[in-house]
Amino acid sequence: MKQNSFIIAGVIAIIILSSSMFTVHMTQNAIVLELSKPKETITEPGLYFKIPFFQRVKYFSNQLLDNDSSPAEVITKDKKNLLIDNFTMFHIVEPLKFLETVRGEQGARARLDDIVYSELRVEIGQHNLTNIVTGTRDAIMAKVTKEANKKAAEYGLEVVEVRIKRTDLPPEIANSIF
Repeated sequence: MKQNSFIIAGVIAIIILSSSMFTVHMTQNAIVLELSKPKETITEPGLYFKIPFFQRVKYFSNQLLDNDSSPAEVITKDKKNLLIDNFTMFHIVEPLKFLETVRGEQGARARLDDIVYSELRVEIGQHNLTNIVTGTRDAIMAKVTKEANKKAAEYGLEVVEVRIKRTDLPPEIANSIF
């Protein structure tokens, strides 16, 4: 009987010990939540401990992430409509601010879409269609990236690059021309 109680106590101790350890990988950041409130931010890889049942861990990638946006219509300075398809490269630089503002990658992607398209509309609205298609696209993208990065910082994000994948005339205009 005594031996059985030692075995049971040992199994319980192993379960509690294993549920109190967690690993943060090189490609991750983590936040320890105590009763759903942030307790500690971990940015270094390694083995860490938490209080079982009271604390849980939320992981975030610290790698470069991409956001492939849906095409949207933008108006140029000379009042031409363009259908712009872009993508954004970003990463999470402040996990706590990220958690408090957007909660996760899906929320971040939605906010980035809003920010980037807002900046694209502002910047493309200052250029003629010929300038956008021919020469100043790199300068436009650099300015959009810079401005989007300023606004994304409010969400714990850094925008590394914004690029236009494709620029088209809207289908109704293209059909009337061709």
